[in-house]
Amino acid sequence: YMVHSASYDDILKNRWSSRVSNGTHLPVENLKPNSRYYFKVQAKNVFGLGPFSETLTYVTESDDPLLIDRPPGGEPIWIPFSFKYNPVHSSCKGSQFVKRTWYRKFVGVVLCNSLRYKIFMGDGLKEPFYSIGDTMGQGEDHCQFVDSHRDGRTGPTYLSENLPSAQGYYRAYRQEPVTFGVIGRRTSHPFVGWYECGVPIPGKW
Repeated sequence: YMVHSASYDDILKNRWSSRVSNGTHLPVENLKPNSRYYFKVQAKNVFGLGPFSETLTYVTESDDPLLIDRPPGGEPIWIPFSFKYNPVHSSCKGSQFVKRTWYRKFVGVVLCNSLRYKIFMGDGLKEPFYSIGDTMGQGEDHCQFVDSHRDGRTGPTYLSENLPSAQGYYRAYRQEPVTFGVIGRRTSHPFVGWYECGVPIPGKW
């Protein structure tokens, strides 16, 4: 499929961005908050392109009032926030920071140091944050949640093998939306106690 997208300003100039998708979903990243976007799809095969679908519109949500601090012209930044989490799931015991992700959840980190941290995820700042299991690996692709474009290093999975199974999020590969369920021991979704993603948190050191 050809997936075409445009912001409101782009629509006025009839300027669309196009990407190819071989599956049934395609993430469109780096959208601005509280902004209107337009989407349309075309099927594509050896005979060429099919007709356009109806144009769909979508308005992104506003920034959370607790997470509006940002550098001029930049993305939302990490802010100090003590979220609720299960401490036995983390090899790190230092400062905590949170940031909104690109699909309506919050990422929380507990620091070992600026380059090693445990990544958690939660639905809201007042809700518990949970570990993230990986169905295909040891969580290397979870570095995407801290805006790293590369696979990171992680701690071993024996942490989750030696703890009782628990509620948490999991996914199999980069860009896949997370699912909430049981992770850890006796599941196919192990989790780790730390990550190194090459991205310093809370920022440049």
